[in-house]
Amino acid sequence: MENQVVVYISDACEECERMVALLDKEDVEYKLKNISENKQHLHDLQKEHIYATPALLIKGKKVLGYQEQRIKQLLMRL
Repeated sequence: MENQVVVYISDACEECERMVALLDKEDVEYKLKNISENKQHLHDLQKEHIYATPALLIKGKKVLGYQEQRIKQLLMRL
């Protein structure tokens, strides 16, 4: 499942924490990219035309913000 799930987060972001907690609870393998700690991750996110966190990419599909039901829907397809 390598790189099928990528999570972009930033520091002091409650929705980011909730998203990561959900992925951990669902035992999902994911790549975490903190845009506050690594500016390259910020540039990568902007290339996707996304300008806020949390942002989740699942097999090319985007979820912006913490949308629990949408995330669970996409995870079922992995």
